[in-house]
Amino acid sequence: MNRRLFLLGIFQAFFFSGVVFAETGVSAYRTVIPFSGSIDFRLAHAEVRVGRTDGARTLALDAVRTGRDTVHFKMDIAHAPFPFTDLAAVIEGEARITGHDPQAREFTGEFKSSNILVNYSPLRDANVKFSVRNRKLVVESVTSGGVSGTGEFQLTGKRLMKLNVEVVSSDIEEVMGVVRAIRGGRGQEIPGISGVMKGAFNLSGAWPRPYIQGRLSAFNGAVQSFNYDGIGIDFEGQYPLLNIKEALVTQANGLSFRLGGMFDLSDIAGLTTQVRGLTKSPVTSSNDNRREWVFNRTATADEARTEFKYLLLKNDRGDTDAVLGIQKSIGF
Repeated sequence: MNRRLFLLGIFQAFFFSGVVFAETGVSAYRTVIPFSGSIDFRLAHAEVRVGRTDGARTLALDAVRTGRDTVHFKMDIAHAPFPFTDLAAVIEGEARITGHDPQAREFTGEFKSSNILVNYSPLRDANVKFSVRNRKLVVESVTSGGVSGTGEFQLTGKRLMKLNVEVVSSDIEEVMGVVRAIRGGRGQEIPGISGVMKGAFNLSGAWPRPYIQGRLSAFNGAVQSFNYDGIGIDFEGQYPLLNIKEALVTQANGLSFRLGGMFDLSDIAGLTTQVRGLTKSPVTSSNDNRREWVFNRTATADEARTEFKYLLLKNDRGDTDAVLGIQKSIGF
């Protein structure tokens, strides 16, 4: 492959992406899109700016060949009006050609993004390592805050995807901030949710309705006025409908219970109403001789715990006795 043609292809890809966002919502035949800059094929360097001359809404690209098969690029996106989204970010990285067959060249690269604003809401910086081979985009790693992931996306055919996501530790308010940012001003207000989240899940199948399966846990937070100490959720389903196989909710000074049922991710604004519609049952444990419901659990110290319980016990004669009382345990 001619190296100049390769560079020109990269420059054209970035250039035309700028033209597409600038045309959003307006007929291309009646829209004038200003651009300026230079492309020097001798030095393999390009500086292109697409957008308004005052710099308020622009995409600026600076790309230069740093090796025989390597291009370093930097894009400064200043409030580009993508559909439903106002985006601002600085993206910088490298792209490389690999392989020896001119008809099957592969690309690898990595980039980082910073100063990200989606609908004027700040997001965490992200780092991505990727490759394009066998008609697939392979995400070797992506990290942003306490979230990381790997996966692959078919670029032809049914555009199937596989994505594995691990949440090491992430602030739920930040996650909901991303959801609010993507939604912009559309729809109802999303209920306030706080806490720390961790867990893992995967997505597989065709976008935009992949199959989702995983487990997430949240700690020390609240859903509107409802405070919780811990929530553990096992789920699976075809997006946007999830089957909550089991959700265990615990409160230090309140009822601990399980939830189950269907949940619609497309109706995040109706979160509170959906939670009310799930089936609920108190935490229970049982064996041949007893069944136990814990209604209130209070940890007064690291070594002590007080529980308010309802018990059904079988005596020596096999009769069942009901007991309602308080149990206090102390560890050493």
